[in-house]
Amino acid sequence: MRHAESVPEPLAVEIPLPSRRPLSRRVMHVVRRGHLYLGLFLLPWAVLYGVTAFLFNHPTVFADQPAVSFDKSDTKGTGLEDLPTPQDQAAQVVAELNKREQVKAKDAKSYALVRPDDAKYSREFAFATASFETVKGEKQQISLLYDVAGGGGSIRSKTEEPAKPIEKAPFAVSGGSRPAGSRGDGGGQLQTRSASTEGVSIDGSIYKRFESAVLTILERTGLLKAKGDSSVDIVVTSVPELVFYIESDGRIWKASYNSQTGSVSGQPADTETKEPVSVRRFLTRLHLAHGYPSSPGARWGWAVVVDIMAFVMVFWGLSGLFMWWQIKATRLIGFVILLLSAASATVLGLGMYLVIAG
Repeated sequence: MRHAESVPEPLAVEIPLPSRRPLSRRVMHVVRRGHLYLGLFLLPWAVLYGVTAFLFNHPTVFADQPAVSFDKSDTKGTGLEDLPTPQDQAAQVVAELNKREQVKAKDAKSYALVRPDDAKYSREFAFATASFETVKGEKQQISLLYDVAGGGGSIRSKTEEPAKPIEKAPFAVSGGSRPAGSRGDGGGQLQTRSASTEGVSIDGSIYKRFESAVLTILERTGLLKAKGDSSVDIVVTSVPELVFYIESDGRIWKASYNSQTGSVSGQPADTETKEPVSVRRFLTRLHLAHGYPSSPGARWGWAVVVDIMAFVMVFWGLSGLFMWWQIKATRLIGFVILLLSAASATVLGLGMYLVIAG
């Protein structure tokens, strides 16, 4: 009789108990969730910063006022077509100062231009405004920005609201006015507010050339076609100062010449000091730095980065929505945070509108 085959006993399999995740993984989980939820909450500000950074860099894009750009072709035939160099202008200022000293005859001093290669304009831009009345009877105001180095610029225009009558205060005192001149140019009457005649005046200054070219630029860009025979009031609001060095009695001075007012000022070159830039001021000025200069350099590279950041921040905010929606476990909490974000952004936006609108 055959013996029954013995059945082997089943082997005992030890099932490991679930262990807690390592601390590093738990920390990274919290970090990822925090990044996700904070990103959702900051979505409105991320998109807003990206869009406004792009608008800072491009003043004519989505402008709240009609805006156009112009280049060197629009300044042909004007005093801005062949603008003298800062060195030439500085030499003229020094020559004029020497003429004034010769008139004195007694105790006359002699001035000489030194370090001519260091002569430069203190700012890159000149500004002007023009006001006129359209054929419809509306008052139009135009702001013109001119790039002294690049030869181009931008123009913005807006319709002025009728001025409301203001009761004159009993203690109000009227200020002085500068002498005004006028000339006919480009088919219309041009009213100009000239600089004071007491200062140093030289031929071909940036102020005179800019003032004489404004009307031509406005006509060539098509902003004054409807003005007819009405007069145009042009005011050069500011021009960059000319900075150069003068030698007098063996001492070198750093001089500044304002061609608009005719003023000449200076300080000893050996006492020049630059104001230290704090970390906070440096960072805030970096944030506000915008626009493309006329020549490549650090500022031009920074402008490129601003454009890249504008795109990346908008993309980061929108792509974050897709990343959040793919994780089902975070949808409910994320939706609540989005509602809180939208509500707080709306409240703060309305509050800032009231602050800005005054």
